Amino acid sequence: MSHSIYLKLATVLVKADVRREEKAWQRKVRRCSFDIPWGNEHLLRDIGLDTEGRPLNKTISPEVKVERRLRHLRRVLTLRIPT
Repeated sequence: MSHSIYLKLATVLVKADVRREEKAWQRKVRRCSFDIPWGNEHLLRDIGLDTEGRPLNKTISPEVKVERRLRHLRRVLTLRIPT
């Protein structure tokens, strides 16, 4: 005994609806994971930002920063095709 076309269509539509709801939930969860609590000073401090959104402490020393910048500039200049 085979199922009617209406039952097959209903199962396809229910599966599509469940898939749509799952994707909407995943999108909402993904969006919340990047939501920064700008109004809460304590949570901002926990993630390493001050009230204006700037980092609290500098983790990279100026010497390392200069070395990285020079390395990048050298790489760009050596890759440039002389015309």
